[in-house]
Amino acid sequence: MASDFSRYIANLRQSLFDEQILEYEKFATTNEGFLEEICADFFRVVAEFFSSMMPELRGPTYNVREIKGLLNRFSCFATSFGAVKVTHHINIMKECIKHGDFEACRVAFEGIKRESELMQSRLEIYFKVL
Repeated sequence: MASDFSRYIANLRQSLFDEQILEYEKFATTNEGFLEEICADFFRVVAEFFSSMMPELRGPTYNVREIKGLLNRFSCFATSFGAVKVTHHINIMKECIKHGDFEACRVAFEGIKRESELMQSRLEIYFKVL
């Protein structure tokens, strides 16, 4: 029974990497308390990013410099955290801004939100079963 539960936890953790929700190298520690702390910090930054970016994307006038600045700061944080899919959507959003396509930029922003929410819910499940 205990080995089944241990296997379940190991599989749950591995699925976070297999589905490219997180990069393995960023989380290759066994110190679970450390991981929870890092995750809490990341999701605090995610919330700040969302609250700062949403008004910028309302338009119809767009402060491209501000949007790029917010994206660059968040991109650094997401990359260092190892949030693979979130980083992918950030890069899409950056490309959309280069081309002045703010509608596509909003769609990419929704992708960032969706992937962040998915990652958060999966990590919450993981930490609850530990």
